[in-house]
Amino acid sequence: MYDHFLQISPHYRGLRTTDLGPVLFIANKLQNLSSIHAADIGCGAGRYSLKFVQHLGEKCHLFCLDSNKGMLNHLHKYFTKNNIRNYTPIRSDSHKIPLQTDSLDCIMSFNAIHHFSLQDFLKESSRVLKNNGKLFIYTRLKEQNERTIWGKHFPCFSQKENRLYELDELKSAFEKDPNLNISSVKFFEHHRVYPIEKLVEQAKNHHYSTFKFYKKYEFRESLHRFVQNILNHYDDLDRISWKDQNTLLVIENKQWSY
Repeated sequence: MYDHFLQISPHYRGLRTTDLGPVLFIANKLQNLSSIHAADIGCGAGRYSLKFVQHLGEKCHLFCLDSNKGMLNHLHKYFTKNNIRNYTPIRSDSHKIPLQTDSLDCIMSFNAIHHFSLQDFLKESSRVLKNNGKLFIYTRLKEQNERTIWGKHFPCFSQKENRLYELDELKSAFEKDPNLNISSVKFFEHHRVYPIEKLVEQAKNHHYSTFKFYKKYEFRESLHRFVQNILNHYDDLDRISWKDQNTLLVIENKQWSY
């Protein structure tokens, strides 16, 4: 997957949709803190990172962590263009966070945990978070993925994407860590409207890494069938609409002392 994200890094922000709802929700949860040290793990090209820093302002310093140098290079250009300086880009894996123990008020991950070794990521998050620090995980569950326009109409998309979790699986993962406790789960619903040309462009440019699991001939055939399915289900090809659903887990780090 490294080469995939390196290849698409120049175009990634234009291919994906950034959901403002979870950013506003997280910023609201942290607004009472006078200063914030936070990390965005699996930050990619910085589309969520930038929104987060813009909403919290100068009181926030954000560490932007990603294992892909191409993504971090484009994040740096993006932040420079938007005159953002209160951040530190770090090339790092999710299971080896090069930050001090008990140093962060907040960790976030947007649409990335299916790329992580989840239990190792949680262990590292617990280590670097302060007592009562918060971990926010924004993701799409398996069942939510099946209800997207891709899950419904792009052949084998849901079957190919076997890295996503169900909510019970995530809850079970947290039960293995005594310090991390899910305090709440919030569900988001986003109304999308795209022309068919945009959908085809996204698929051809592999805006979801799921498409990398298709062989070339298989992808061409599936894309053709996808277009046919869209033609059969929608009358207005300039305004193809559907609802995407995502889940935000709010986790608190409780370091019990005896």
